[in-house]
Amino acid sequence: MRNLVFALLAANLLYFAWAHWGTASKPVLTAVAMRDAPATANPPPPPPCATLGPFQDELLAGSAESQLATAGLHAQRRDGTAQVNDGWWVYVTSADATAQKRALDALRRAGHRDAFSMPSDPEFRVSVGVFSDEKRAADQAAKVRGLKLAPVIEERHKDQPEIWFDVPGIAREALGDGRLNNLDLPLLDLRIESCPP
Repeated sequence: MRNLVFALLAANLLYFAWAHWGTASKPVLTAVAMRDAPATANPPPPPPCATLGPFQDELLAGSAESQLATAGLHAQRRDGTAQVNDGWWVYVTSADATAQKRALDALRRAGHRDAFSMPSDPEFRVSVGVFSDEKRAADQAAKVRGLKLAPVIEERHKDQPEIWFDVPGIAREALGDGRLNNLDLPLLDLRIESCPP
C-alpha cells in the first residue's frame, strides 16, 4: 500500500510539473502603439487695445474723456503713478559730526549761505542745494570741489499721478493713424501705446 501512495504522489508531482512548466508559453512582450497627445492650441492673442496718455491734469483728462466719447471711442480711464525727476541734490558726506561741522563752516565761509547740515544723518551729510537744472547742479558741485570737498550729485524722483485712457478693440497703430487729429488734445505731449497686460 505504501508503494501505491508513493506512486500516486509521484504521478501527481509529474502531472503538476508538466501542466505548470511544460505547457506554459513564455510571455511575449508586445509594443502598444502610442497615440500622439492632442496638440494643445496656443491661446489666442489678446484683443487689441491702445492707450492714450499720460494726462497729469484732471481738467484736461476730463475734457479728453468727453472728446474721445464724442469721437465714438469707448475709452476706459486708468489712474496710475509714474516716477518723475524732482531735481538734483548736491551734498557732501563726512566721516563724523566733527568733519560735518568743518565742511559746513568751509561752505559758509565760501559764500554758500544755503548750505546746512543734516541732523541725525548716518552719512553726516551737508546739503549744498537742490536744483531743477542738472547743469546748475554740476556748476555748484564744481564750486564745492574747489574747496577740497567731494560733492555728490543725486537725482531725486517723486511719484506723479497720471491718467491714461485705454481704448479696447483698437490697435496702437490704428489709434495713431490720424483719427485723433480732429480732437482738441495736446497730442505732442501725449503717447499712444499698447495697453498694459
